[in-house]
Amino acid sequence: MRYVAYGVFTIFFSLIILPSIIVFGFNFHKTFSVPSQEIKLVDNGKLVKLEDTSNYKTINVFITNQNKIQKMDLEEYVKGVVAAEMPAEFEMEALKAQAVAARTYALSKEIALGGKGCELHPGADVCTDSEHCQAWQSEGELRQKWGENFDKYYAKISQAVDDTRGLVLVYDDALIVPAYHAISGGKTENSEDVWQSKIPYLRSVVSPGEEVASKYKTTVIVSKEEFINKLKQKEPSLKLDNSNILNQIKDVEKTQAGHVKTLKIGNITFNGKDIKEIFNLNSTNFSFEVQGNNIIITVIGYGHGVGMSQYGANALAKQGKKFDEILKYYYTGVEIVKIEDLLEIQH
Repeated sequence: MRYVAYGVFTIFFSLIILPSIIVFGFNFHKTFSVPSQEIKLVDNGKLVKLEDTSNYKTINVFITNQNKIQKMDLEEYVKGVVAAEMPAEFEMEALKAQAVAARTYALSKEIALGGKGCELHPGADVCTDSEHCQAWQSEGELRQKWGENFDKYYAKISQAVDDTRGLVLVYDDALIVPAYHAISGGKTENSEDVWQSKIPYLRSVVSPGEEVASKYKTTVIVSKEEFINKLKQKEPSLKLDNSNILNQIKDVEKTQAGHVKTLKIGNITFNGKDIKEIFNLNSTNFSFEVQGNNIIITVIGYGHGVGMSQYGANALAKQGKKFDEILKYYYTGVEIVKIEDLLEIQH
């Protein structure tokens, strides 16, 4: 493979906000992983020629809770992302995989590299709003979160970032969209089953070992009356008889990974994302049952299910897989390269 003097920005996230669709990570805070957004390919993957790459090692970060832009060293920023996005208790190789994914995302957004930056905050490359970009926490916030374990955990996160310094994920010589999520529920999703575009490296793969996660399986209980009322708030023309609700749920179409794509409830066809939003579910992999006057919604997984499963990555690490093996497992056909090699200028 030969890397030429062109920009690395080929794919960006368009701001098509899907109300209330949020994804939670293992600390069960909001996390990047393409939350509240859809992916679109732009200009058929057209590359932007680089004029100046000297500034890519620093990144302009909009710190949401401080309402300001702060210039940071790229690698120090990545440490704050990994610490915010993945539990420090996870295996080292899983943390390394997270570091590469976080770095790849940040560099794909960098204005200095031809990226569009943070669409919500002009002048910033990324923001710390996990519903829009990636979560990030300062050392002060991490000291408060980790308490007496701060030194141990921060050293571990730092090692994961330092050991992967400068490494990024590419497909066809371009940075990828490194989507990740908490728990796939046993099998990750194809991108087109969740968003609008079929992306060759975001393919469905089996993701074993996630069952140990506390949020692997969750339930939401609502009364039949509440179930119908909430659905009618979304679709006022809904006709649903509460005497035999399950028999009025039919035509369930599922994705390859087992998530609900569409289903008909009463006289209305909903998509899985609608139901996830209406009942604040952890994923679109859900099923219904009736117990007395209640509807029990059983949910498997946590997040959109596309790309790297964080809990799955940890399971693979426990099996002895290295970070590069983990990344290449979840992102089909990618390569891991040094950003400097990707930015190599021909003379």
